[in-house]
Amino acid sequence: MLEVPSFVSSLRDALREKILIALAVCATVNIISGMIYNPLTGWIEGLSIYISILILVSITSLNDWAKDKKFIKLQSMMEDEQLPVYRGAAGHTQTVNTSELVVGDILILKAGDRVPADCIIIESPMKVKTIHGK
Repeated sequence: MLEVPSFVSSLRDALREKILIALAVCATVNIISGMIYNPLTGWIEGLSIYISILILVSITSLNDWAKDKKFIKLQSMMEDEQLPVYRGAAGHTQTVNTSELVVGDILILKAGDRVPADCIIIESPMKVKTIHGK
């Protein structure tokens, strides 16, 4: 089973964005130059940039973390899928888990089923149209 990444790892990934690092450097330069020219209020603009970066990183990492959790849940649901297959020389039908498929299994698929492996279509009720060029 896949492990859900922690929120801290999502936060670290969001902090590695090059544009945010460049923005933080610009905010630092803004604070320094603001303190030189106006010591009382020159730091406010740079601090507001830092707060914006913090909000952006928090929202991005929370969104990524939630998506990762949903993806892991979806993957675990797909691993539990059961499919009917023809297996063995006698061709008996049995139901197996998708993780237990082996080379040579013949899947019995219905409309809307997800194909859990690379396969070759042996028989299909649908007619395939071919277009021949001139």
